[in-house]
Amino acid sequence: AGNTFYDGLADLFEEKGKLVQEKTGLHFALYGYEGHPEAKHVIVVMGSAAVTCGETASFLAKHKGQRVGVLKVRLFRPWDSSRFLAALPTTTERICVLDRTKEQGSQGEPLLLEVASMLHSSAHSEIVVIGGRYGLGSKEFTPNMVLSIYENLAQESPKPRFTVGIEDDVTHLSLPVGPWLNVLPEGTTECMFYGLGSDGTVGANKSAVKMIAMGTELHAQAKTSSAFLAYFEYDAKKSGGVTISHLRFGPKPIHAPYNVRAADYMAIHKPSYVHNYDMTRYLKQNAVCVINCSWDVSDLEKQLPAKMRRDLAEKKAKLYIIDATKIAGLGKRINMIMQTVFFKLSAVMPYEEAVEMLKKSIKKMYGKKGDKVVKMNIDGVDASIEGIVECEVPAAWASLAIDKEASDSKGNKVAYGKGPRMFPEVQNASQFANQVQAPCNNLDGNSLPVSAFVPGGRVPCGTSQYEKRGIAIQVPKVDMDKCTQCNKCSLICPHAAVRPFLMTTQELGKAPATFKEGSRAAIGGGVLDNYQYRIQVSPWDCTGCELCVRICPADALTLGPAEK
Repeated sequence: AGNTFYDGLADLFEEKGKLVQEKTGLHFALYGYEGHPEAKHVIVVMGSAAVTCGETASFLAKHKGQRVGVLKVRLFRPWDSSRFLAALPTTTERICVLDRTKEQGSQGEPLLLEVASMLHSSAHSEIVVIGGRYGLGSKEFTPNMVLSIYENLAQESPKPRFTVGIEDDVTHLSLPVGPWLNVLPEGTTECMFYGLGSDGTVGANKSAVKMIAMGTELHAQAKTSSAFLAYFEYDAKKSGGVTISHLRFGPKPIHAPYNVRAADYMAIHKPSYVHNYDMTRYLKQNAVCVINCSWDVSDLEKQLPAKMRRDLAEKKAKLYIIDATKIAGLGKRINMIMQTVFFKLSAVMPYEEAVEMLKKSIKKMYGKKGDKVVKMNIDGVDASIEGIVECEVPAAWASLAIDKEASDSKGNKVAYGKGPRMFPEVQNASQFANQVQAPCNNLDGNSLPVSAFVPGGRVPCGTSQYEKRGIAIQVPKVDMDKCTQCNKCSLICPHAAVRPFLMTTQELGKAPATFKEGSRAAIGGGVLDNYQYRIQVSPWDCTGCELCVRICPADALTLGPAEK
């Protein structure tokens, strides 16, 4: 009885789509085609991946002369064969259907089975149909991956079932992916900002996008009206974790639902990041790189890793440093300082107008926090430019050898097991930390091969001991003469970076001299008379939240610079 309702749904969706088009000017066909009008190889896909496929297909058709295209499915149920076949070019010889799901034990994923059965039943069995998976586990789907799919379709015997975006060295289903393919419109500027969760970087960048949009509208007469795209990446730690802001802007509409991988401007808001992450691999030639740090120019040779220095030199990047923490006087809240630097060095809009709009946004954002906070932020904006230091990038850096670092990395690398994948009864925590955890912490987790993992996704306990982030600007220092041994600091510490210790005289004798000096006789009487007591802070695990300092009833904890 309900068949007639489903049979008419496609017509109803199309009718309502016309109303949307009248209001917005946007037209979305239920089955829309993009690419070469006489394409031989066509990708069929749903969701945001259709945008990436469409941009890549148009680029390859226009600039490379390849007869490729993409058919975007916007109505999966109820399936409409007539509309699908009407949108498909009559010249199509091969189709690749992409699914963002994995159906264990099936002949193929849902969209693939739908397309294959339709072509078979509609007398189009001469068209070769293959299927692939992408994007599982939030994997990126990028233009160079789309190119690898078209290259597979062009093979004499294309791989009938595959995955793309991972390295499958167990069942060998993955496609090889070539170098980065830039399909963005000419004149597009790309930016990356590496911030610390809760330091205000993400919020400031969201404000910057609005400001640039407003600023460029003010200059529409100069034909600088622009398109913008922003995406914000967070790690699982949220506050205190790394954040990466991806900003794109340009004179033409931008359709790029993937991360920036060739930045014109890069800002590194945390000095410890230069040792933890390989960020400069994403710089373009002649890009701008800004580092927030307390180092002098003379310190860069010692502080920056060889790989980073070589990248800067090879790409002829302009390097700047600024001590935003000192200028701001607001602890880790350096967002407005670094935003001012961005507008000054990127030249995305007239600097004077940007500063004026930035100050207005400060009053709006921080007005409720009081005039003092507003004034400190505005003063920081005014002092930012004087704090920028341009650093020479010696040409000799381009020939730096990083063999030692590479050999160290190679020596720590775990040999991944081949053959049948077994469920280990006991997993070694240090092996897991070296094999899986360390690459993930270094933002390289997506490069791990399938063989690095065991079925079931088991994770051993006790792996946090292998992760030392060192993100705190200031860490607590304990005055044991004032300490009342209440242990409240340890109880409130969210990351167990403040810990109390009870030691016998024998155990204390084996401890380092500095640890002995800070120990005191345990309070409480009875059995505790035979013990020494000590509060110990781990600077590498501390996040600088200050909770321990605030809760201490005896003011025995004070904050000091982490580098000391």
